Amino acid sequence: MNPSLRDLSYFLAVVAHGHLGRAASACAVTQPALSKSLKRLEDETGLALFDRSARAVRPTAAGLAFAEHARKVVDQYEDAIRHAQALSAGDTGLLRVGATAATMDTAVLPALEVLLPERPGLRVTLTTGVADELHDLLEQGVLDVVVAPLERAVPAALRQQAVGRDDLRVVARRGHPLLRRAPVGLEALAAARWILPKRTSLLRQQLDAAYAAAALAPPAPVLEVDFISAGALKLVAGGDWLTVAPAALLEEASGVVALPAASPLPLRREVALLARRSAAWSPQMKAMREALQRANKSAEGSPA
Repeated sequence: MNPSLRDLSYFLAVVAHGHLGRAASACAVTQPALSKSLKRLEDETGLALFDRSARAVRPTAAGLAFAEHARKVVDQYEDAIRHAQALSAGDTGLLRVGATAATMDTAVLPALEVLLPERPGLRVTLTTGVADELHDLLEQGVLDVVVAPLERAVPAALRQQAVGRDDLRVVARRGHPLLRRAPVGLEALAAARWILPKRTSLLRQQLDAAYAAAALAPPAPVLEVDFISAGALKLVAGGDWLTVAPAALLEEASGVVALPAASPLPLRREVALLARRSAAWSPQMKAMREALQRANKSAEGSPA
């Protein structure tokens, strides 16, 4: 048995679309040609890969199991082609980077400030999304690497490597009453009005855990956001709210300052670079990893 990569790719398209017509359109082939490819694959494997009905084409249990392995074969082939092209391209080529909103300004863009001047022929595409969406795009081979906060667990097909950290600060407007009480304890902080990331964020979970460890109720935010941005800091600058933000954002923000705190709070967030476990690391991917590490060291060396 020796299925062709084309047959495997057509098969995976039908699994993804669940419809012969849509899969044929996505693969830019005729529906009869696609049907012949599926029959050829079933004949070669000796498996019934699909349950066919008038409206949909659904993979059988055997088809789903086969799809898992077929995806790995196709991904490895595409990775090999990209890796060979990247090697031949040298300092040029294309790097497809995914980033969460929380890491774009504080990690990815500073790294590109280091990387792009050194590799003027390099082209980079940036995709912003939530971590789960980026993980899927990475597994599908749509992205080469993803930069996101370090997680306790990631999909088995992916590997993450710490490449830096965000130093975080409790932030208030200039002239906030709490600045006259520095250092400020957890109880006083909890009584303030907060702008915080949603409970699903690692930062929020760390903050809540710090209060739980002290047997105190955590801050109740008046506003919950997906991530702390420059816009959120502008809100803080105009009112009596507090927030927790990366120190790097404070360098660009006006009207806000870091608030000294007496009790331990989660003032650090690890940043990771993710790639597929099966991926061959291209020179461009390695250069991005090095640029992230160099940009982080530079930020650590600058005054807070």
